Amino acid sequence: MKSISFFTIEFLFSALVLLAILYPYFRFRKEFDRHISNVGKASRVIDKIGSFEFAGQKINYLRKIDPFVFEELLLSSFEMKGFKVVRNKRYTGDAGIDGTIYDKRGNKIWTQAKRYRGYIDPKHITAFEDLLLKGNISVGYFIHTGKSSVGTRTRFRNSRVRVIGGSSLIRLLEKPC
Repeated sequence: MKSISFFTIEFLFSALVLLAILYPYFRFRKEFDRHISNVGKASRVIDKIGSFEFAGQKINYLRKIDPFVFEELLLSSFEMKGFKVVRNKRYTGDAGIDGTIYDKRGNKIWTQAKRYRGYIDPKHITAFEDLLLKGNISVGYFIHTGKSSVGTRTRFRNSRVRVIGGSSLIRLLEKPC
């Protein structure tokens, strides 16, 4: 039986240490590439929904796109409107905050994107409102593709959460002239 030389053990150990050091870089790089890809897809979605004639067609199309592309679409739309946007490094594990934007006065605004087919669940808005309170954020945008009941609109009318859906969502996604 051959014995393993000290050099071989030292080499293997060095290789393992190097892999352990580089793993987070490659993991982050993969996520970064995914973000870049989704931002590109979001740009194409903006062009696509601009080709639809009716708002209902646009909303139906938005309900079908990848949820991460939907997040990037909203953040890109805010950028087009002149907001400063800070994208999360990851899509999951973000505690429900899909992005951070800053208005022209520098106020920090958190966003949450939800794709619904039916009526939105007020519990989701309440949970987002709780996040805003914990983060000491004065305004957050809850942006959705669903329907808002009169009760939901009334409940959150004077809240720190601005509920954006329907025609307001379509206006957000329009390219500035």
